[in-house]
Amino acid sequence: MNSSEKLNFGQLQKLVAFKKANEEALKLNPLLWLMLEDAESFYNRIADLMVKDEKSSKALTQEKEVIFESLTADSVVTNDMLISYGNYKKFIPFMSIQGCSKTDLNRARDEDVISNVQSMIAEIEAHPAESVEAGVSEERKLALIAKVDEAITIVHGPEKFRLEQHDVNVQIDAEMEGYRKLLNDSIKPNMRANYADSNPDLYNAFRNAIHTDALPKKTKVITGSFKNEKGEPVSDVWIQLDEEKPVKKGGKKGQFYFYNVAAGQHSLQFTKESYKQEKRVFMLEADHCMHFDITFILEELHVESETEA
Repeated sequence: MNSSEKLNFGQLQKLVAFKKANEEALKLNPLLWLMLEDAESFYNRIADLMVKDEKSSKALTQEKEVIFESLTADSVVTNDMLISYGNYKKFIPFMSIQGCSKTDLNRARDEDVISNVQSMIAEIEAHPAESVEAGVSEERKLALIAKVDEAITIVHGPEKFRLEQHDVNVQIDAEMEGYRKLLNDSIKPNMRANYADSNPDLYNAFRNAIHTDALPKKTKVITGSFKNEKGEPVSDVWIQLDEEKPVKKGGKKGQFYFYNVAAGQHSLQFTKESYKQEKRVFMLEADHCMHFDITFILEELHVESETEA
């Protein structure tokens, strides 16, 4: 739910409380009572949708935990094989692998776990003979790659989850629109006509129940653009603000923005396939804006030389 919907849901919640607190007086007006019963039905349906949305998010979180536990377990075993071989054979590439111990992976954020394991896989692919000798078979490597792909999918939100979220949001929007129409076109006029003069206390209680503070004006606090090394716009970049759920930004012009960000220290992390990950940590002052021009640099591909072969 967006800010406007949360505001309206809070209003609806207070309207239902008003209905229950003044049931005896309101039931004297059968038509108004029927309208208020309909309003409470809207409340119940929206509340059920919110629970469904929360359960879906929890299920995704639990699935992510299972996937990352499995990825971490396999990565630690593979890392130990490579480190053991590297130390015994004095093979520098395997001795230098970092970030894939159990302690490192358990402490790392999801994106860093993926990045660290991908770096280890790159070393395995760069040295196939030594990897096999260390005990890391082709099957183990492929299984690890598959788990990394699964982790990337769950971090960015699987298609099924996004479709479910979209469907729930569409239903919430429809219910909210129905409630607003009922309130403005039917309940308000009825309350005003019947109680503004004859029962001002009841009418004022109703007005207090449906009162909402105006939504703050949306202000673009953080803005920026994405370009590659050639100065061309880069689109569909995953951005994490303060390590929250990543969102995709940057259309054809490669621009991005965030609204109404509180003052204080924040972080932005930018991820785009085939490019090096970028991160910015900054202090946002009250009533100030920040602008970032992000230049993505292509990841270097390891090309095996004849000497290495």
